[in-house]
Order: sequence, then C-alpha cells, then structure tokens
Amino acid sequence: MDNLLRLPSVTQAMRARDILRSYGINSKLQRIPAGRGHTSCSYGLLINNNISRAVEILRKNNIKVLGRAL
Repeated sequence: MDNLLRLPSVTQAMRARDILRSYGINSKLQRIPAGRGHTSCSYGLLINNNISRAVEILRKNNIKVLGRAL
C-alpha cells in the first residue's frame, strides 16, 4: 500500500528522500495539490512500505513530517 507523507518544503522533501535512501527505504518526491487534506500546496514523499519506520527515521534526523496526505 502506498503512503504519501506531507513535508513542509521541497527542500525538506529532497533531504528526507536522501536520508531514507541511506536506510534502504525507497521514496518518490511528489507535489501535493491543495485539497488533499490541507489548504495549500505542499510536497511529499510517496513511500511503498515501512511507513512507520520512515517517519521515525525522519523525525530522528530533524525532518518535520506534517502528516499523511489523504
């Protein structure tokens, strides 16, 4: 099941992607249009598995995860 995590900026999303890659978790950068569970455009990472582990890794690396896009 695919999961889309919302991040505060494209820079943070790119940094998060690189951090997760170093842990063996593949992800894809994606722009999230307004209306998908939030009021403005944001960026996110599409993660196919290990979503809980990915969130934990990102938080330990000071990446703010805004939540999941609906």
